Amino acid sequence: MIYDTVISTGGASISGCSSSELGTNIFPLSNNEAVGSQDRFFYQRSITTGQRDLQLFLNGQTLLQEIPITGRATNKIVYQIETGDFFTKPTGVDVLEQSRLNFVSSTPAASTSNVFYNVVTGGIFAATGDLGASLKSSIQGRYASSYFTDYDYFLNGQKVYDGVGVGVSVGIGLTTFIPHFGIGTTYGGVVTADNKNEFKYTAYRKTVRTHSITGSGPDIFSDTGFIEGRNNFYINGIQEAQKGYLELYTGVTLIKKGFRAVISGSNMMGNLSQDNILL
Repeated sequence: MIYDTVISTGGASISGCSSSELGTNIFPLSNNEAVGSQDRFFYQRSITTGQRDLQLFLNGQTLLQEIPITGRATNKIVYQIETGDFFTKPTGVDVLEQSRLNFVSSTPAASTSNVFYNVVTGGIFAATGDLGASLKSSIQGRYASSYFTDYDYFLNGQKVYDGVGVGVSVGIGLTTFIPHFGIGTTYGGVVTADNKNEFKYTAYRKTVRTHSITGSGPDIFSDTGFIEGRNNFYINGIQEAQKGYLELYTGVTLIKKGFRAVISGSNMMGNLSQDNILL
């Protein structure tokens, strides 16, 4: 198992605050659940700025958003995308349609799917068909000077890590880098020259004031503090729903379920159901 936690730390001196001046007004941007009805899902359009700023998770796997090409047919507008997994419609259609997530036929979205999303403010980049050089070109077309560690990397929608799926050919920390997804003594991973066309590489620029902790253990401890509810947790590259883990500050040594207890701030006693987690 590979565990990875992306921790949102807030401001350097006022951790957890929401401030436009400090760049910490990120509360509405992470871990949002898409509203579903049958096989249709909708997101909150008002917190996004365009048609390519969603990091969407379908049952934990990351999907690529693409701006569609539009055309006209009899009494309708036709939308088409090439390599993405879903798209959203531009202004000019009704509000409900602007807020709908439109999946391509090969994306297995169903009424039972868990769909949630982050709003990416820094940029989303994609490439396919090689071992990473085109992803470098995509990134540096927008950010001429980039560091390898400025981005989270995904291979066919699953997060990969330095040394376990993605490496850097020139060295971490240098301004010139090539994300490399190939097999080798330096890089690791599963992509080879023979199967490289079967993979899609994506990179998401990290939100300010976040950092990642990757390791072989599920429990991590941070000495920088964190903003509750604004963190992302991955197991083997798949993002876990927040209801599946706990975010705790300090002092917990034992967790049990199904016991009677006083809920903090309430005078009511009750037998907690098996779905509740009691500290």
